[in-house]
Amino acid sequence: MVVDQIGEIASGVHMLGHRAVPIYLVDGDRPALFDAGMAFLGPVYARQIRDVLHDRQPAWCFLTHSHFDHCGAVAYLKTQFPQMKVVCSKKAANVFERPNAISLIADLNRFAAGMAVDFGVDPGNTNFEPFGVDETAGEGDCFEISPDLTVQTMETPGHTWDFLSYTIPQQKLLVASESLGTPDETGYIVTDCLVDYDVHYQSMQRLCTFDVETLCLGHIYSCTGSDARRHMAESLVQSRRFRQMVERFLDAENGYIPAVMKRVKAVEWDGKPGLRQPEPAYLLNLEARINTVLRKWQSTREHCETKNQPRFSYDRT
Repeated sequence: MVVDQIGEIASGVHMLGHRAVPIYLVDGDRPALFDAGMAFLGPVYARQIRDVLHDRQPAWCFLTHSHFDHCGAVAYLKTQFPQMKVVCSKKAANVFERPNAISLIADLNRFAAGMAVDFGVDPGNTNFEPFGVDETAGEGDCFEISPDLTVQTMETPGHTWDFLSYTIPQQKLLVASESLGTPDETGYIVTDCLVDYDVHYQSMQRLCTFDVETLCLGHIYSCTGSDARRHMAESLVQSRRFRQMVERFLDAENGYIPAVMKRVKAVEWDGKPGLRQPEPAYLLNLEARINTVLRKWQSTREHCETKNQPRFSYDRT
C-alpha cells in the first residue's frame, strides 16, 4: 500500500506531522522517533506524538541527516520531551556544531514557515534553535526499543555524506528517507544524489537487498508490502534513467549547466500537480544533482576524447 495519510501505517508505526515533511514514531518500551522535520511543524509533531504515547515520552530521536527539513524541530521536541536522546552520525553532529551551518538551517526553516498556511498550520513563533546531540552512531550500531525490537544503523551516503538509514529487522521496517528516491504525486521518482551519483546508487543497491514490509520515506509517501519493494526497485531504475537523461542534455547543450537545468526542470518540476519542493529549493538541489552526473560525464569524455576537443564547463567559453 502507498500511504499518503498521517496516522498508523503498520502495527505500532506512525507517520506524523504533514506528509510533505513527515516524521515517524515506532512505539515500544522506549519509543523512537525518526527525523524531526521542520521547525514550524514542531507543535503538530508534539501533539500527534502525545496522541499516540499519552503520558509517555520518546526515548530516542534518530536523525537521518543534517538537512534543515529533517532536523528543524529537534530543539522544540526536546523542550516537550526532555528525556528524549538525539542520535545521528558523527558527520552530522559535526555539522550541527558549525555556526555557519546552524545559521543556514535556521534561515531555511524561517523561509519554510511561509508554507504553513498551505499546510493548514499556524506557524506561531516556533523558530529553529540549535540543539545538542546525545549520541553518535555509525555502521552496525544497535539501539533497543523493546526486548524484541532493535534499531540498527547503516551508513548510506550519497544524498549527503552524513546520511544514516535505520532498520528494525523484527518488523522488516526500513527508514530510508532520501537515501532512496523520493516520489512525487505523479509517480515520478526523484533521484536525490546531491553529493555523489555512484555512492548514492551503491547505497540504494544495498538497501534493495533488505526484506522490507514497511518503508519510511522522507517526503510525500510511505509504503508497505509489495509497494515498498516496488518503490525500492523503481528507485534504481529511475536513477539510471535520470543519469541517462542528464547525460543526453549535457551532450545537447555542450555541458552548459543552466540550459541542462532548464530541460530537467521541465521534466521533473514544471506543471507538476500536488505537493512539491519550493522552486528555490528545487533549483538548488537540481544543480547539485546534475553536477554529480556532470563529473562522471566529464571523466568519461576526458578518457575517450583527444586534447583538441572542447572543454565542458559552466559557461559556453
